[in-house]
Amino acid sequence: MPRVNGIPLLGAGTYPLMGEDARRAVLMAVELGIRHIDTAQMYGNEKEVGRALAESGLPRSSFHVVTKVDPGNVGASRFAASVARSVEDLGGPADLLLIHWPPEEQEFDAALDRLMAEKQKGHARAIGVSNFSPAMMRRAQARCGGAIVNNQVEFHPLLDQSRLLAAARELGIALSAYSPLARGAALKPAAIASVAARIGRSPSEVVLRWILQQGVIAIPMTTKRENALSNLSALGFELTAEDMAAISAIGTKQGRTISPAWMNGRWEP
Repeated sequence: MPRVNGIPLLGAGTYPLMGEDARRAVLMAVELGIRHIDTAQMYGNEKEVGRALAESGLPRSSFHVVTKVDPGNVGASRFAASVARSVEDLGGPADLLLIHWPPEEQEFDAALDRLMAEKQKGHARAIGVSNFSPAMMRRAQARCGGAIVNNQVEFHPLLDQSRLLAAARELGIALSAYSPLARGAALKPAAIASVAARIGRSPSEVVLRWILQQGVIAIPMTTKRENALSNLSALGFELTAEDMAAISAIGTKQGRTISPAWMNGRWEP
């Protein structure tokens, strides 16, 4: 599996799966050869993810496990304890530990310092952020001395993230795409259907290939074996430059499907 900044290019998301659904989905992904598993404190499924990894029979070192610190846990009184719980539930240190949403101004730098401290304690092999704007990425990378390896963001053809991607490349930060199919909406544009029909691939394969071909990591969630196999097949072909451009032209700055109220005014610059 190709990697970017040490992160496998294709992974398995686990939101919004809970309980047995989460455990079974992770076991299915592992059976199919996926070793990059994405979770978060906010998802409430770290225990089930950890259980599935243990039940797989593979050593914990076989996996690349990503988790994220909940916004309610970024303060001084809760950060370290929350990460310790995550490490326990996941059966070992996170391979990548992210701050899930940008902290408020008064906590911003201190939260990054706490993230660095968890890496130094061995609770995370690498660190990153999620939902950070270009300016936030620059600030985080400077604060952490270049240690930020990843920014996990909404990324799909309906949303123009070209400016964010350019800034990430400049900073040596890999982007990861959550909601890579825009909850199904990214499968509908005519340009994507046209490319899919011409090359004999499904729209979902085309969308994922468009993401991966830009060096962006994708973490689609599925509980269906046939969909997981289709996701994996996106690693096995290439789109032409013309196809890439046609799909990129779909995106707009208004194409978000996930934009909580607390992020109003914070996505840009």
